[in-house]
Amino acid sequence: MIKALLVDNADPYYTTLDSVAVAKAFDRIPFVVSFSTYMDETAYHADLILPNHHYLERVEDVPTPVGLQKPVLGLRRPVVSPQFDTRHTGDVLISIAKSLGGSVADAFPWEDYEAVLKETLGDKWDTLEENGYIEDGSYKPSAWGNAFGTPSGKFEFYITAFDQTGMKMSKDVDYLPHYEPLEPEGNRVTYPLIMIPTELMRLANGAVGNPPFCTKTLEETELKRNDLFVEVNPKTAADYGLSEGRHAMLETPKGKAKVLVHLFEGIMPGIVGIPKGLGHAAYDDYLAGKGVNANSLMGVVEDPVTGLSATWGIRAKLTRV
Repeated sequence: MIKALLVDNADPYYTTLDSVAVAKAFDRIPFVVSFSTYMDETAYHADLILPNHHYLERVEDVPTPVGLQKPVLGLRRPVVSPQFDTRHTGDVLISIAKSLGGSVADAFPWEDYEAVLKETLGDKWDTLEENGYIEDGSYKPSAWGNAFGTPSGKFEFYITAFDQTGMKMSKDVDYLPHYEPLEPEGNRVTYPLIMIPTELMRLANGAVGNPPFCTKTLEETELKRNDLFVEVNPKTAADYGLSEGRHAMLETPKGKAKVLVHLFEGIMPGIVGIPKGLGHAAYDDYLAGKGVNANSLMGVVEDPVTGLSATWGIRAKLTRV
């Protein structure tokens, strides 16, 4: 059982699929701490908030994104002094460790997070501070003989992971890399439509909420007062007695929400498009209480081989109200 949860640079309470189940899981954790710079959903439901400096106010190392051909480490430097009563998350953790005393305090001898970076990088720190980045010019990838963890040591087209999971293929060709669609959650008869999340250029949908001015630029066919629009093909609307700008009840196996209907020829018949990034309960008056969180209406569909979430939509129905 998790006794305490420290959350930094994330908002799982909002961004994780099946928000109702996530909320119940959080309720079972006795002590939740948020280091968020913003009053997001996770911070709003946390037992303690220790706000981090804004990214423009703090020193932070920026490691190589996955996929680059050699390791590169960047350095983010503050461009303004902290504007509010905040502390660097690294400094807070060091202070907590020191207060615990004993071997824990001994493992954190530094005064602050910048001191950690300086000691870790050694003689590379001056170059990093001067140039803003360092790269490992001597780096060489592993030998090709160690590139593939297969019995032959070579790339194998035969996907052994299927056998490992107990899946039996009907044809040998199915063992080759191929696309196999996963059915969305829900019963076809009860939920004849498919709801998919859509992304809007002026609507942030990650761990950080949408800025007020971007929210104000949303079209009247995307958000009207506190009600969001879902996109529906005119043929689908005709089948279910729906019309432009009218309310409807959108329901999935995970929940339901009252929405407005926008007729759009660009979406396929049988599909309901719902924008991501709305439905916040936290943040401010410019964002809180507007629309519906698409994650609250969607569950997790696992990839049978990797176990990762492969959710791309969920079965749904729209009812005129």
